[in-house]
Amino acid sequence: MRKLGAILATVFILSLTLQAINIRAQPRYWIGLNFRLTFNPDGTVTVDQKLHPFTVDGKSLLNDPDVARDMNQSIAQMISYSLLMFSDNPKLLKYQVLKSLEKRYGETVLCDVTGTGKMQEFPGAYIISVKIWLNTSNYVRQLNGSLFEVKVRDSFTSTDPRSWLDVLEVYFNGTVLKGYRWEPPYAHGPQETQGRLVWVNHNEQEAPDFYVFQLVIPGLVKVGEPPEVKAKIVSAEVLGDGLHVVVQNVGTTSGYVYVRALTTPDQARKVYLYVNEKQEPVFPDVRNAPVEVELYSGDSMLDRATATRRQEVFIPPAWRPYLIITMAFIAALLVFIAIFFLREEKERKSSL
Repeated sequence: MRKLGAILATVFILSLTLQAINIRAQPRYWIGLNFRLTFNPDGTVTVDQKLHPFTVDGKSLLNDPDVARDMNQSIAQMISYSLLMFSDNPKLLKYQVLKSLEKRYGETVLCDVTGTGKMQEFPGAYIISVKIWLNTSNYVRQLNGSLFEVKVRDSFTSTDPRSWLDVLEVYFNGTVLKGYRWEPPYAHGPQETQGRLVWVNHNEQEAPDFYVFQLVIPGLVKVGEPPEVKAKIVSAEVLGDGLHVVVQNVGTTSGYVYVRALTTPDQARKVYLYVNEKQEPVFPDVRNAPVEVELYSGDSMLDRATATRRQEVFIPPAWRPYLIITMAFIAALLVFIAIFFLREEKERKSSL
């Protein structure tokens, strides 16, 4: 009995130990996250994420090594949030990771811990820093010379409408801010302080979906959006119901292409193509031929073709020969019957 009791006690202690290990392996915590953007004169933007982990009751976990190891598993996902601020297709962006979960005690993070609209300040932060080349962003538009419009998307709202950026700080390092706005316009505006803009958003309604800046960026040279896919025009024909264009992805990646019909006015269709996939967009209003058709991905023209009118050859239905034979048979039968009755009538009269 003593041995059995000792064994049971050992099993009980081991079960508690394993349970404790399991609890520590999956810590329950929240992360306060603030973003800082710095627009640089060389045409890049530095995106700093400031992260501070804390318990559900607001206790800091900045120095908890288990939490740090757990956060380290999510670095790639966190970097994607920075990239999504400047493109709806991050794989097209040129970027460089500068800092990867570096602990800094001189930073602060604001977060609404209790969900009551009151921000709590946490000293210290983990930093994830990414440099992005703006000339690879499809959210940048040249206005005049070195004056550009740069749109910054709330990457959290874009993936989940119930989430938003709590804090966004915007700095201008060697760049000149000429104007700014936010979308939608009824969202919360920024505080202007010491040459920077700071948005503090307490809820979904306050948080903008887009932050838009007009900036003079001396070193930015827009090179256009690179193509997402490699594709070609398989055929282009004008039929009775409009212009039919068959396009095919002949590359190794999936993405969007634009089919443009050079009519008056021009018309275009946006098509998503998987690898090796064919699609056939139709332009019902295009009835005249010939018409030029262009295929684009990003800012690059991939292919061009001239659509001509296809002569539609009438092919009789498969049952048509049988119908002709049947009608011929019926006609012959009617002739035979008519001859038969005429002969009968003639014989009847001759017998009289």
